[in-house]
Amino acid sequence: MLTDGANSSSQIKAINDLGVLLIEDDDFTRRLMSRLLQDLKVRRLWEASDGMAALEILRKHADEVDVAICDLEMPRMSGLDLLHALRTATGNPLADLPVVVLTAHREADTVKRAIAYGISGYLVKPVSKADLIKRLTFVIQKGR
Repeated sequence: MLTDGANSSSQIKAINDLGVLLIEDDDFTRRLMSRLLQDLKVRRLWEASDGMAALEILRKHADEVDVAICDLEMPRMSGLDLLHALRTATGNPLADLPVVVLTAHREADTVKRAIAYGISGYLVKPVSKADLIKRLTFVIQKGR
């Protein structure tokens, strides 16, 4: 199931070509999202329970992660703090990593703050398979 090298966005043609990092602190939601992503047959799936764990995974697998799906409210390091770290670190090769925000929030200010960090999409919990497919398809079409 693993490929033998980095996936550039030009190689990504379908959802099953994606390496996905799922960042969600709620166990139930993480399991549900993981099951949806496995049903979609993504190429590789990593799971993190907060932004700190996500950064560690990204340090080790930067060339394999094509998109992150990230909750906004988490302990230790929130999704907005993770986005800030990714987007503002000097020389960060992951500064343009597509990030889809996963949250229960519908408030306009939360959306605006996430959009300011250049997110690739927004999914409101509970997430349907159709919404997930639509958002991942958009990420593939947009590329990095």
